[in-house]
Parts: sequence; C-alpha cells; structure tokens
Amino acid sequence: MLGVMLARKDELRFREFYRYRAFYCGLCGTLGKRCGAVSRLALSYEMTFLSMLLTALYEPETTEEKHRCLVHPFVPQKMLKNTVIDYCADLSAILSYYDLRDGWEDEHRVDRLAESSLLSGAADACGRRWPRQQTAVKEYVQKLHEVERRKDPVLDSAANLTGEMLGELYVMEEDIYSGDLRALGFGIGKFVYLLDCFEDIEEDRKHGSYNPLILRADQPGFTENIQMILESVMAEATAAFERLPILQDAEIMRNILYSGMWQRFERAVVRRQEKGK
Repeated sequence: MLGVMLARKDELRFREFYRYRAFYCGLCGTLGKRCGAVSRLALSYEMTFLSMLLTALYEPETTEEKHRCLVHPFVPQKMLKNTVIDYCADLSAILSYYDLRDGWEDEHRVDRLAESSLLSGAADACGRRWPRQQTAVKEYVQKLHEVERRKDPVLDSAANLTGEMLGELYVMEEDIYSGDLRALGFGIGKFVYLLDCFEDIEEDRKHGSYNPLILRADQPGFTENIQMILESVMAEATAAFERLPILQDAEIMRNILYSGMWQRFERAVVRRQEKGK
C-alpha cells in the first residue's frame, strides 16, 4: 500500500519541492539513527506526508541539518529533525516489519523472512514506544487475513480495515484534532487499498489472489464507477484535512491529496485502455 502519496512535482514551486525533499531525507536519516541502517528500506512517501502534516499541526521545534548519504554521496542534503519525524520513523519500522511478516506467512518468501528478521528488534522497540499504534497494525494484519481467507465480496470489508488502521496511526496523541486526523487517515487508507486493488486486478485474477474488484471488473462502466468511489472517499478525507488548522506547507499537502495521489490511478486507467479493458 506504499508509493501512492506522491507529490505531482511539475506543479510544485522549487522551494516547495526542496521543502518536501527535506522531510523525505529527514525521515530517511532518522530511520537510520533510531532503527538501524536496514530500516531505511521502510522509507515511504506515506510517512513523509504524515511527518509534514503533524509538523504543521503541532509545530514542534524543528532543526535543519545537512548530510551526505549513499544516494547523495557528493552533495549534502537538507534534513529536517523533530519529534514528529521520530514518530513517523517508528511507524515506518512497525509497518514494514508486519508487512514483511505478512509476505512470509502468505507466500513463504524467504527474502521477506530475512528482511523481517533484520527489522524485528527495531519494530519491537518502536512498538514499546507506541503500543496503541503497534496493536492497530497487528490487528489489521490478522483481520485482513480473515477477510482474504473467506474471500469476502463486500468492497468495503478490507478497504475499511485499512482505513481504520491508518486512522489510528494518524493520531499521535489523543486531543481535539484526533477526530479529523482519524477521518483523514481513514479516507487515505481506504483510497490506497482500493487503488491497489484496481491496479492489481489482472495479476490477482491470474494467480487466484483475493481482490474484491475482480467480480466487478468486467461490468460496463467499471472504471468510471471506481473513479466515482475513489472521488467520494477522497472528498471526505480532504474535508477532514481542510478542517485542521494547518498553514505551513498546506499547499504541498494539497498537491499530494488533490493531485499527486491520482497519478497511479491515471496510469492504471491508461494500461487498461491499452489492453482493451
């Protein structure tokens, strides 16, 4: 479910792009320091967005550093550091660990088992710091397995589970913003799950994997119907976002929510059209 919350870079100003990258690089650097070098495999645009969102909302003391790295060995990159980015690094480790374990248990992929073993210590430490969030991820994986096992045909069964899990992660601490943060996380999680299903229809059909969209995929107007569902889900998510008192970096986040997140859907539609679906 990762790699959806991309910015549409050609619509960003230069200063916005470098600000966005400073969060991304800051999260990468923090992952390495808090959870070990291997945890950088857990780096995602989804947690980059959350770090920007919660930083704008809570305004923690933020410092800026410059460091070289394996990806940028010659030019030091700007990296932001604060307690919110620490939180998102911990979530990244937890999410990645359970995703890798899920891959091992579902497909018995040895590479997933090996990678999860490398992350287990970091995930345990992060889970002790954030027990509610770790429980949300752990229970999500268990409930999702049950939905997949019974091949639940209801479109919302797995999508809502994903939304509920991400909603819990969006709430760093219970306060007056918790309701809107959960609503925002719920909408984003549901959108991401349904988009993944839309992209993977043919592959899942070929391998007999669970995908609630397969039964609908050959119906007239399928793509248009899915677009309407996704638009409805994101309308509720963005309404929650707009209720939050966010000023700093709001336009970067709007770029992601209103435009960037649709890029993979647009590419998937083109692929289906090329195949005559």
